[in-house]
Amino acid sequence: MKRSTLVTVSAASILAAVSAAALPAAAAPLGSSVSDNVRATTSQLAQTRTLTATQKQQLAYWVEEEKLAHDLYLALAAKYPSLPQFARIANAEAQHMASVRQLLRTYGVADPTVGKPTGVFSNAQLTALYNRLLNSATTPAGALAAGAAVERKDIADLSAAKAKALPADVLRVVNAQIMASEGHLRAFTR
Repeated sequence: MKRSTLVTVSAASILAAVSAAALPAAAAPLGSSVSDNVRATTSQLAQTRTLTATQKQQLAYWVEEEKLAHDLYLALAAKYPSLPQFARIANAEAQHMASVRQLLRTYGVADPTVGKPTGVFSNAQLTALYNRLLNSATTPAGALAAGAAVERKDIADLSAAKAKALPADVLRVVNAQIMASEGHLRAFTR
Protein backbone atom coordinates (compact mmCIF):
# COMPACT_ATOMS: atom_id res chain seq x y z
CA MET A 1 0.00 0.00 0.00
CA LYS A 2 1.06 3.54 -0.61
CA ARG A 3 1.88 5.66 2.43
CA SER A 4 -1.04 8.07 1.72
CA THR A 5 -3.46 5.14 1.68
CA LEU A 6 -2.23 4.02 5.08
CA VAL A 7 -2.71 7.52 6.47
CA THR A 8 -6.24 7.66 5.08
CA VAL A 9 -7.11 4.27 6.53
CA SER A 10 -5.61 5.24 9.88
CA ALA A 11 -7.47 8.56 9.94
CA ALA A 12 -10.75 6.83 9.06
CA SER A 13 -10.19 4.24 11.78
CA ILE A 14 -9.43 6.92 14.34
CA LEU A 15 -12.43 8.99 13.28
CA ALA A 16 -14.71 5.98 13.56
CA ALA A 17 -13.38 5.13 17.01
CA VAL A 18 -13.66 8.71 18.25
CA SER A 19 -17.13 9.14 16.80
CA ALA A 20 -18.38 5.92 18.33
CA ALA A 21 -16.82 6.78 21.70
CA ALA A 22 -18.14 10.35 21.66
CA LEU A 23 -21.75 9.37 21.08
CA PRO A 24 -23.98 7.89 23.73
CA ALA A 25 -25.25 4.42 22.90
CA ALA A 26 -28.73 5.74 22.10
CA ALA A 27 -27.31 8.17 19.54
CA ALA A 28 -25.25 5.55 17.68
CA PRO A 29 -27.42 2.53 16.98
CA LEU A 30 -25.91 -0.68 15.75
CA GLY A 31 -25.26 -0.58 12.06
CA SER A 32 -24.68 3.20 11.95
CA SER A 33 -22.10 4.23 9.42
CA VAL A 34 -19.06 6.33 10.25
CA SER A 35 -20.55 9.25 8.32
CA ASP A 36 -23.78 8.99 10.37
CA ASN A 37 -21.72 9.10 13.55
CA VAL A 38 -19.67 12.05 12.31
CA ARG A 39 -22.85 13.97 11.38
CA ALA A 40 -24.35 13.26 14.80
CA THR A 41 -21.17 14.34 16.59
CA THR A 42 -20.94 17.50 14.49
CA SER A 43 -24.57 18.27 15.27
CA GLN A 44 -23.92 17.83 18.99
CA LEU A 45 -20.91 20.15 18.81
CA ALA A 46 -22.91 22.77 16.91
CA GLN A 47 -25.58 22.67 19.59
CA THR A 48 -22.99 23.43 22.28
CA ARG A 49 -21.79 26.54 20.43
CA THR A 50 -24.15 29.02 21.95
CA LEU A 51 -23.89 32.49 23.38
CA THR A 52 -25.92 34.19 26.05
CA ALA A 53 -28.34 36.93 25.02
CA THR A 54 -25.88 39.50 26.40
CA GLN A 55 -23.01 38.03 24.37
CA LYS A 56 -25.15 38.12 21.22
CA GLN A 57 -25.92 41.80 21.87
CA GLN A 58 -22.20 42.42 22.34
CA LEU A 59 -21.42 40.82 18.97
CA ALA A 60 -24.05 42.99 17.27
CA TYR A 61 -22.63 46.10 18.96
CA TRP A 62 -19.09 45.03 18.13
CA VAL A 63 -19.73 44.77 14.39
CA GLU A 64 -21.24 48.25 14.45
CA GLU A 65 -18.24 49.55 16.39
CA GLU A 66 -15.97 48.14 13.68
CA LYS A 67 -18.19 49.77 11.04
CA LEU A 68 -17.88 53.09 12.87
CA ALA A 69 -14.08 52.85 12.71
CA HIS A 70 -14.17 51.81 9.05
CA ASP A 71 -16.58 54.56 8.00
CA LEU A 72 -14.79 57.26 9.99
CA TYR A 73 -11.39 56.30 8.63
CA LEU A 74 -12.67 56.32 5.04
CA ALA A 75 -14.09 59.81 5.54
CA LEU A 76 -10.86 61.02 7.14
CA ALA A 77 -8.75 59.41 4.41
CA ALA A 78 -10.71 61.40 1.82
CA LYS A 79 -10.43 64.60 3.84
CA TYR A 80 -6.73 64.17 4.70
CA PRO A 81 -5.00 62.22 1.90
CA SER A 82 -1.62 63.26 3.36
CA LEU A 83 -2.35 60.94 6.31
CA PRO A 84 -2.03 57.48 4.69
CA GLN A 85 -2.75 55.58 7.91
CA PHE A 86 -6.48 56.29 7.56
CA ALA A 87 -6.81 54.42 4.26
CA ARG A 88 -4.65 51.51 5.47
CA ILE A 89 -6.48 51.16 8.76
CA ALA A 90 -9.90 51.48 7.07
CA ASN A 91 -8.98 48.34 5.11
CA ALA A 92 -8.03 46.57 8.35
CA GLU A 93 -11.37 47.60 9.88
CA ALA A 94 -13.16 46.01 6.91
CA GLN A 95 -11.35 42.77 7.74
CA HIS A 96 -12.36 43.14 11.40
CA MET A 97 -16.00 43.53 10.36
CA ALA A 98 -15.70 40.38 8.25
CA SER A 99 -14.38 38.44 11.26
CA VAL A 100 -17.22 39.61 13.47
CA ARG A 101 -19.77 38.95 10.72
CA GLN A 102 -18.53 35.36 10.58
CA LEU A 103 -19.19 35.07 14.31
CA LEU A 104 -22.65 36.57 13.80
CA ARG A 105 -23.39 33.86 11.22
CA THR A 106 -21.93 31.12 13.41
CA TYR A 107 -24.13 32.07 16.35
CA GLY A 108 -27.25 33.06 14.41
CA VAL A 109 -27.15 36.75 15.31
CA ALA A 110 -28.68 39.29 12.92
CA ASP A 111 -26.14 41.70 11.43
CA PRO A 112 -27.24 45.27 12.27
CA THR A 113 -24.92 46.75 9.62
CA VAL A 114 -26.63 45.16 6.63
CA GLY A 115 -27.89 47.81 4.23
CA LYS A 116 -26.62 50.69 6.37
CA PRO A 117 -24.91 53.46 4.41
CA THR A 118 -21.67 55.08 5.58
CA GLY A 119 -22.06 56.79 8.94
CA VAL A 120 -25.43 55.22 9.72
CA PHE A 121 -25.79 52.79 12.63
CA SER A 122 -28.63 50.99 14.41
CA ASN A 123 -27.15 52.07 17.74
CA ALA A 124 -27.95 55.75 18.41
CA GLN A 125 -24.91 56.15 20.67
CA LEU A 126 -22.59 55.00 17.91
CA THR A 127 -24.28 57.37 15.46
CA ALA A 128 -23.70 60.25 17.89
CA LEU A 129 -20.06 59.19 18.45
CA TYR A 130 -19.41 58.94 14.72
CA ASN A 131 -20.83 62.42 14.10
CA ARG A 132 -18.96 63.94 17.05
CA LEU A 133 -15.62 62.44 15.98
CA LEU A 134 -16.08 63.38 12.33
CA ASN A 135 -17.00 66.94 13.27
CA SER A 136 -14.02 67.20 15.63
CA ALA A 137 -11.56 66.33 12.85
CA THR A 138 -11.16 69.87 11.56
CA THR A 139 -7.37 69.59 11.33
CA PRO A 140 -4.96 66.74 10.65
CA ALA A 141 -4.14 66.67 14.40
CA GLY A 142 -7.87 66.53 15.18
CA ALA A 143 -8.30 63.67 12.72
CA LEU A 144 -5.49 61.70 14.35
CA ALA A 145 -7.01 62.37 17.77
CA ALA A 146 -10.38 61.07 16.52
CA GLY A 147 -8.71 57.90 15.25
CA ALA A 148 -6.91 57.42 18.56
CA ALA A 149 -10.21 57.87 20.45
CA VAL A 150 -11.86 55.13 18.37
CA GLU A 151 -8.99 52.72 18.97
CA ARG A 152 -8.91 53.40 22.72
CA LYS A 153 -12.64 52.70 22.88
CA ASP A 154 -12.22 49.48 20.86
CA ILE A 155 -9.42 48.29 23.15
CA ALA A 156 -11.45 49.05 26.27
CA ASP A 157 -14.60 47.34 24.94
CA LEU A 158 -12.72 44.28 23.68
CA SER A 159 -10.74 43.97 26.92
CA ALA A 160 -13.99 44.09 28.93
CA ALA A 161 -15.44 41.35 26.71
CA LYS A 162 -12.28 39.28 27.09
CA ALA A 163 -12.59 39.40 30.87
CA LYS A 164 -15.76 37.30 30.61
CA ALA A 165 -16.05 33.64 29.63
CA LEU A 166 -16.16 33.42 25.83
CA PRO A 167 -16.14 30.53 23.38
CA ALA A 168 -12.68 29.88 21.92
CA ASP A 169 -13.57 31.20 18.44
CA VAL A 170 -14.87 34.48 19.84
CA LEU A 171 -11.86 34.83 22.13
CA ARG A 172 -9.51 34.32 19.16
CA VAL A 173 -11.16 37.19 17.29
CA VAL A 174 -11.15 39.40 20.40
CA ASN A 175 -7.43 38.80 20.99
CA ALA A 176 -6.54 39.44 17.35
CA GLN A 177 -8.53 42.64 17.28
CA ILE A 178 -7.04 43.94 20.53
CA MET A 179 -3.57 43.48 19.05
CA ALA A 180 -4.63 45.18 15.81
CA SER A 181 -6.25 48.08 17.67
CA GLU A 182 -3.07 48.59 19.69
CA GLY A 183 -1.14 48.86 16.42
CA HIS A 184 -3.71 51.27 15.00
CA LEU A 185 -3.47 53.41 18.13
CA ARG A 186 0.29 53.62 17.72
CA ALA A 187 -0.19 54.70 14.08
CA PHE A 188 -2.44 57.55 15.21
CA THR A 189 -0.32 58.72 18.15
CA ARG A 190 3.25 58.70 16.72
